[in-house]
Amino acid sequence: MPKVTVIVPAYNAEPYIEQCTKSLLAQTLEDIELIFINDGSTDKTPQIIERLIQGHENAHLFNQENKGLYKTREIGLAKATGEYVGWCDADDFVEPQMYEKLYEAAIKNDSEMSYCDYSWFPEKIKTKEKWFREYQGKVDVNFVERNSQPWNKIVKRELLQRLEIGKHFVSCFDEIYIEVLLTAKNPVAVKEKLYNYRVSSSSMSVSYTNVSHYARFIKASEELKKVVHPIIRDNKYWSDYFEYRIIYYTLMTMLVAANAGDRKSYDNTKYDLNETHKQYKKNMHYWSILKSNFGVLKSIGITSCSCSYGWARLLAHISFGYR
Repeated sequence: MPKVTVIVPAYNAEPYIEQCTKSLLAQTLEDIELIFINDGSTDKTPQIIERLIQGHENAHLFNQENKGLYKTREIGLAKATGEYVGWCDADDFVEPQMYEKLYEAAIKNDSEMSYCDYSWFPEKIKTKEKWFREYQGKVDVNFVERNSQPWNKIVKRELLQRLEIGKHFVSCFDEIYIEVLLTAKNPVAVKEKLYNYRVSSSSMSVSYTNVSHYARFIKASEELKKVVHPIIRDNKYWSDYFEYRIIYYTLMTMLVAANAGDRKSYDNTKYDLNETHKQYKKNMHYWSILKSNFGVLKSIGITSCSCSYGWARLLAHISFGYR
């Protein structure tokens, strides 16, 4: 059994996949398994990977028709054989000692999950400079909210299998790793920036006219709440947190719809908010998480976008400009 399996879903990553692949092949951890999955790329992504991994018996390339990131994550996890499993996005890259340090930390602390700090590449994102949150013996909403991404972690494969994380990727997206955070024994943080996250102006996460993207996260958050229900049953603290996630993506969908000039989506989403989450401002985590993540002024802006379409349109113009 390899110590760590690292899975790389890749789709049309030609400009970046060489840097990503070389950084993984250069890992100092002995006995590491690398799984690359070409998800129906139409560029030279698979050829670049194939060329680079020649002679590396621990690296494997699988080709498939395009199935999307989350189905590919499920497929990759099913192929993993390592004691721990990690992820690397195809446009990112890692430091040479990343997986050695994560594995050593996990073994030393008898941990089912270890994770590291990360850098924004090629430049910082001001609002996320302090996004990394070190585990300090308590799993609370601050720890969970800041650490839900899968790519800076290794997790015991047995835990991922027990929680059936693979099948939940499709319905809950990467947010399913929140269940891992709630469940993993003895989480441990490595306070070094070992992962390099590439910031792209065209990435979906910063595309503030993509209404369907944010709307999909409403559904994913609703599904996530169902998945974790056995863990949070009769626990208002956690129930309110997972409700907050739904509310947040609902408000963001409204703001993005206003920015895109999509009055119909704005009105439909506002109707759903008022019907399903009438008292959302009374959620115990609502203001504290918004202020922690975005500051007071932006929090007020996100909240007040529900006042009217015209007001939301103005807020969107101030925040990130009309389409």
